[in-house]
Order: sequence, then C-alpha cells, then structure tokens
Amino acid sequence: MEPLRQDGPRPETQVLAGRYRLVSLLGRGGMGAVWRAHDENLDREVAVKELRLPEHLDDAGRQTWIARLDREARAAARLRHPGIVTVHDRVTGADGRPWIIMELVRGRSLDDLLKAEGPLPPGRVAQIGLRVLDALRTAHRAGITHRDIKPANVLLEDDRVVLTDFGIAAVEGDATLTATGAVLGTPAYMSPEQVRGEEASAASDLWSLGATLYTAVEGRPPFGGAGTGAIFVAIATEDPAPPVRAGLLEPVLRALLHCAPSQRPTADDLHARLTALVQDPPGAQPTVVQPPEPSPRPARLRGRKAVRWALAAVAAVLALGLAAVAAAFIEDQWREARKDQENARFEANKRLAKRMTSVPGKVARIDRSNEGGKAYVESELCDDATFSRNDCDVDGMVTAVVNWLRAQPNVKSVNFDGPKSMCEENPGCEFTVTTEGSPKLGQVQIYSQYLSEPDRSIVLGFQVG
Repeated sequence: MEPLRQDGPRPETQVLAGRYRLVSLLGRGGMGAVWRAHDENLDREVAVKELRLPEHLDDAGRQTWIARLDREARAAARLRHPGIVTVHDRVTGADGRPWIIMELVRGRSLDDLLKAEGPLPPGRVAQIGLRVLDALRTAHRAGITHRDIKPANVLLEDDRVVLTDFGIAAVEGDATLTATGAVLGTPAYMSPEQVRGEEASAASDLWSLGATLYTAVEGRPPFGGAGTGAIFVAIATEDPAPPVRAGLLEPVLRALLHCAPSQRPTADDLHARLTALVQDPPGAQPTVVQPPEPSPRPARLRGRKAVRWALAAVAAVLALGLAAVAAAFIEDQWREARKDQENARFEANKRLAKRMTSVPGKVARIDRSNEGGKAYVESELCDDATFSRNDCDVDGMVTAVVNWLRAQPNVKSVNFDGPKSMCEENPGCEFTVTTEGSPKLGQVQIYSQYLSEPDRSIVLGFQVG
C-alpha cells in the first residue's frame, strides 16, 4: 500500500495530530515509510515514520503490524543516547494507523555511503563500529535487542553515528510478534541463531554488527546467495569468506562472525578491541593487490536475472493498475521467503541431529517436524522380535535415555515424566528437557512404533531445533 493514496490529501496538505505537516518522502522500508515533516507547534523539522499495511491483511494481521510499530516507539523512547534516534511522539492518523515522530537526522545511511564511495578504510570502519556499539550497549542494558543491525539502519551525520529503526526490536518482557511466520530481519545480516529460528540475543546483535562492518570494509556482505534460502543455508553452515581489505580489523570481524554465540566477544571485550584500533591506528597499511573479480557462478546469474524479471513484472503489473494481482504477487514472495527460511532451518537442524553422538538405540530416520523447520529423530530401542517375546527392558531404556540426555553439553536438566508402563504404548512416556544454546531438544518420548500388525517395536523420538 502506498503511503498516501492518490485520491487522498497531497503530502504538503496532510497534517498529523494537528501539528506535523508532511513535506517529502525520505525513504521506504519493509514495514514503513519515513517522511520529512514540519512541527508547526515548535517550528522545527522532524522525521515521521508511517506504518505501511499490506492490503490483504485481515483485522488480526492489521493489529499485529500496528503492534510492531507501537513496540518500536516504546523501545526507542526508553533509550537516551546520542547514537540512537530520539523519539518525540506517537500519534494516530485519520485511518487509525500509528505514526512515530522522531528527530530528523541530516545525513545519509552507511548503505548510501558505500554505494556512493565503495569500501571504507579499516580505521574509519572501526570508528563507526565503536559508535554503533556504544548505542547497542545502551539498548542491551535496557533489555532491548535490536535484531536488524545493517548498513541501511546506521545513519551518518557529520561526526555523529546514529542507530535507527527499532521496528522489530525485541523488548524484554514484551510478547513476541512473530507468530505469523514472517521473516523479521534482513537475510544477509541475520545471525545463525536467527536463521535457525532461535531467539535473538545481544550476541545476535553483535554478529549483525560484525556483518555490517565486514560489508563496510569489503564492499559486500560476508554471505551471499541467489536467494533468501541460499543465504540462510550459507549463514547456518559455512564460514564467511576471509576479508582481504580489513587489515588489523580482520581478527575482530572473524570473532564477531563466529557461528556460536558463546564464542563471540562480549560487548566490553569488543569495545576494548575497537578502541585500541581507533586510538592507536596502525601505520601505513600495505597495498592490497586485488585479484580479478571471478566470473559470476551460473546460479548467481540466474538469481540476478530472476530479481530483474520480478521487478519488471511488478512494474508492469502496477502500470496496468492491477492492484489485486500486485498484492497477490507480494504475498507469494513473502510465502516463498518463509518457505526458504524453514527449509534452511530444517537442513541446519538435520545436520545437527546427524552430528549427535551416542544416541541410544539405532537411528532409523530423521524427518522434518511438523513445527516449522525442526528435525524429528526416531531411534529404535527394542526391535519387533524382542518386543514380541516381551523381552524389552523398559527400565534400561529409560536409564539409557536419561544418561544420554544429561551427557549433552547444552542440556541443563532432565526429568522423566513417566509412567514407565506407558513406554510400551502409544503415545508413550515423556521426558522434560531444559536446554541452553544449540541444539535445542524437545518432545523427547519413548513409545511403541507400529510397523505392521501385530509386529511392534519401541523407539526413542525427539525433536532438534
């Protein structure tokens, strides 16, 4: 949906809350548009963020999107830092949509700067990273995880570096708003745990900061692919390509982009390392001779052609005024993105399941769970022949499963919910498992697996992801 309908008021005539007169459009993003406006009460320029709602949304979906913008206002309003955009007000438009009134940052984004000037020197990137980190530390101390650090959300105003767009920020104690399955975040800057569908944390923001700084110094993101799914798989399963322009910043980037959150530097450690680079910059850096750019791989060529064809198709549809078709096309793209994300999560979780050692019994299958991209593992503990002789040792099976679970480094507690008499039945007996970190284990059960009547076996089943 366009920010202003063509049959509605022109920007210069629309006034919000009786005081904020829209002047010009500054930019658009996935969830909204940002306008330059004039506060007629205080005679000052401000930035106004408008929530854009897809036209196909039902009432519940509309309320979810509105709640996201409200959450941005609450999150940013709690923060006071020169590196975080100040929120002045939250108002409601004539159609019920909320708008956020913010300070106007007179500068351009890091993304715009990179497009105009190309890769930046390591020293300048370290300075930008240090400023963003200072803002992030303030947010994290307030219990707020940004979840969408990227070059487009880093604004540069003279010597000031400003972090903006808390539209999908996770506020401690606030209900999550991801139940619709939408991909929240920008694929190339989402941490491995976000790609796997796990909860974002302060360590996730630091990974995204590392990806942002990598892009700033190298001129490209650390992970790429022909589509969202390919990017997700690369992030979840591969190491980033070694940077060639980063100089002394390279060890910092490598540490930030570690796949395991616990192995990344803390905010305090990162602050010390970036401060050392900024305060004591190295001497003249050796000239790096860049090898010729390799020819694009066919898959990447196909991906770029697909994007161009998709953009051309959207432009043609809009030119014909077929709004319903355009809405359906956009909805299909969202559905495909969600499908790609779930496929990537499943492949990552399947690999984690295959790497698990000493699983009791004999692993018979690893299938996709009915919960998103999680993997479900089934391991045979007692075969049908033994079962038919009533020789299955239920006590031994329960003990073996409990001991195996407790031996997993990410498992914090295990409780057998019983009763043991149900382990030879279906749906079986259950275990309550508390995990910390990856992989997460859930739905742990011992139950009877019906193969072909009257043959039966006893299996261990559990979910990974």
